[in-house]
Amino acid sequence: MITNLKLHIWYYTSLVGILSFGFLFVYLASPNRGLQMLLVISTTIVYISWGIIHHLLNHDLHAKIVVEYMLIGILGLAFVFLVL
Repeated sequence: MITNLKLHIWYYTSLVGILSFGFLFVYLASPNRGLQMLLVISTTIVYISWGIIHHLLNHDLHAKIVVEYMLIGILGLAFVFLVL
């Protein structure tokens, strides 16, 4: 487990950075709901793309993984649309 984490530390660091910047930008755009939604959609697209590229580079990309990233992204979008 630890060696696997060491091998993928840059992937996980970039994912945390992507999501952190997404949350920060949505927070900074707080008075403008339309811009917030655009930023949430953009962050979701980048998250899905990141997941697909990560698995593609590790040679373990399958349709099931693509569907999983898409469903998690859609679930996040639905949650944000309901909250905002």
